[in-house]
Amino acid sequence: MTRKFNTLPKQFIAIVAVAAFFMFSIGESFAQTKTLRIANWLPQMHLLVKMLNVWGEELSKASGGSLKVEIMKAPLAKPPGQYDLVKNNVTDMAYSVAAWSPKRFHLLRAIDMPFLFSSAEVGSASLWDWYSKNKFADKEFNDSKLVGAVVNPPHLYHSNKKLTVLSDLKGQKIRAGGYGIGILKKLGAAPLFLNPPSTTQALQKGTIDGTQFPWEALKGFRLIKYSKNHLVIPNGLYTNAWWLSMSKKSWQSLTSSQKKALESVGLSGSRLIGEAWDKSEADAKKAVIKAGNTITVLNNADTEKLKKIVSFVEEGWVAKTNKMGLNGKALLVDLRGTISKYK
Repeated sequence: MTRKFNTLPKQFIAIVAVAAFFMFSIGESFAQTKTLRIANWLPQMHLLVKMLNVWGEELSKASGGSLKVEIMKAPLAKPPGQYDLVKNNVTDMAYSVAAWSPKRFHLLRAIDMPFLFSSAEVGSASLWDWYSKNKFADKEFNDSKLVGAVVNPPHLYHSNKKLTVLSDLKGQKIRAGGYGIGILKKLGAAPLFLNPPSTTQALQKGTIDGTQFPWEALKGFRLIKYSKNHLVIPNGLYTNAWWLSMSKKSWQSLTSSQKKALESVGLSGSRLIGEAWDKSEADAKKAVIKAGNTITVLNNADTEKLKKIVSFVEEGWVAKTNKMGLNGKALLVDLRGTISKYK
């Protein structure tokens, strides 16, 4: 009797242990299933919004269906204020352009440099790889969780006025942002910062002469008929880094397997969005050609001249990076090497 009595607790413990493990597994797979809401400030038909939904489908697959995303319809803040939404746990996720918060995202903006690449897929993959490898998110996204980093195709110039050489930009009122403002000033143009919808209205009314955008933005914001002349910069004028980040509260609420799923789509998701941006770029250029607009590729002499003019961008980035205690020149060499890996 004593021997049987002593074995009962062990059997009971074993049964409880198996049950506990089973319940934990169930909880890990099903109880924590959730929808992540992404703050949005772009039109629902914008390419990036569409691709964030595709990215969400990839995340769902990676998480075994336990994670889904929902793109919010009404904006909660202006584009420069998007980061505060995740920093303050207002929403699960948010995205925006790094150039609109230059003090916070200086290192991320290394990819914005002129003449680095011509493909958004290459730029996006390179940015995620380089930024992750150097653990820069620990510095610039220390109060959120970075889950994606992409770039749009490089900018070029579009105008209603003649635009075939650099000197044609002199005196023209051009919509620009990021590094483009400083570049246009050095070219003798009059840069203005406007959001895309305002750019369409300004071009339509003739209050500006042109804008600086990738091809795809012309189609997305109905600008093709308002800018008949286009100046292509070989290998890209410069680009914009975009970030996708998550609130720490939302991140900490995920299971370990859900966290792994999110991290697993960092590179592949960035490439996916970049690839779609490239396709949209090609389609928009075809629409411009079909409209009969004039497209000019900047000649070699002006391209070399422009490279010297924009050198201040790299010099400024390196100087600021050095002040942070990092080796700016070495980091750019590393970035260019990473880009070569993906070309």
